[in-house]
Amino acid sequence: MAAIKRPTIRDVAAEAGVSKSLVSLVYSSEDGVSEEKRERVLAAAKKLGFTPNLWARSLSSGQSNFIAILVVDLHNPLFTEVADEARKALASRGHQTFMTAAEISERDGKKILEKSTVQALLDLRPKGILIIGDLPDKNSLKSVPESVPIVIATTISTGLKRAICLRVDEDEAMRQIVNHLSSLGHKNIAYVGPNEGEVAAARYDGFVSAMASKGLEASAQFCDRTEDAGYTAATLALQDSGKPTALVCFNDIVALGVQEAIRVFQDAGGHPIALTGFDNTYISALSRISLTSIEQEKGAIAVRAAELLTGDPEEWKAAEGKSLLLVPRLIIRDSTRNVRA
Repeated sequence: MAAIKRPTIRDVAAEAGVSKSLVSLVYSSEDGVSEEKRERVLAAAKKLGFTPNLWARSLSSGQSNFIAILVVDLHNPLFTEVADEARKALASRGHQTFMTAAEISERDGKKILEKSTVQALLDLRPKGILIIGDLPDKNSLKSVPESVPIVIATTISTGLKRAICLRVDEDEAMRQIVNHLSSLGHKNIAYVGPNEGEVAAARYDGFVSAMASKGLEASAQFCDRTEDAGYTAATLALQDSGKPTALVCFNDIVALGVQEAIRVFQDAGGHPIALTGFDNTYISALSRISLTSIEQEKGAIAVRAAELLTGDPEEWKAAEGKSLLLVPRLIIRDSTRNVRA
């Protein structure tokens, strides 16, 4: 069987009735191409099934028009949802994306980002890098040229001073959660989740501060960031003599395990427990879950990241090293709606 010939720029040019150089201009997003000719080229490319080899072009020219997206954990729905929103936001601005997962290993009890992950991205000469998630070690990123902007989304960028951090205001998020639970009469409220790591520490500190503002004493059952860890931690919390009437979870993943522990507790005759998550991932909206959660404004984070990575270099320089906080929103669902203390 003969191999299927991949369409080339020459084929697109012939189909559209334009020159090869004009087709190249369309795909490099440079000015100087009329809207009529641009649409003609794109229509011809779609008809022929043509896609430009952006990677080869970046290697040959020494520059590119694509943004590298590095996702810390592909199993975390928050990170993949932000990555998808970022891909769409960048595409709307005429930029292609290359997404990869961070290769993280453990040495001497510490998690580190493998240098090969960063080097693979740098070999492709991206115009900018978007990191989604909390990298355990940012030293490898110090090899990124100063001319390449770095935006870190949904986390805190300490350890890499020139990166721009985009995240929600953790303190405000916890204030909204505690205010909501307090309005339902809850006073014995416990936090379930980790307290290690920059985001976890900020989230827990925000919870403690929000509880103090209500004159309430904060309690916690610390655990890892997994569903199983949430189940175990909540089971322990609900065995305590001063059983909480509401549980505030680090994220939606931990809340899944906690929700199962609550079900077991109530099947054994326990009192109703209000439950909140964080991130408002697709999981929280499932009818059988219906989890009250904090919306991280994933779309807004993605759009702002796209603006910073592809916009005016002066704007990026002005924001370099800063944390840009977005206002969170509490999405109220059945896990708290009618659960009063």
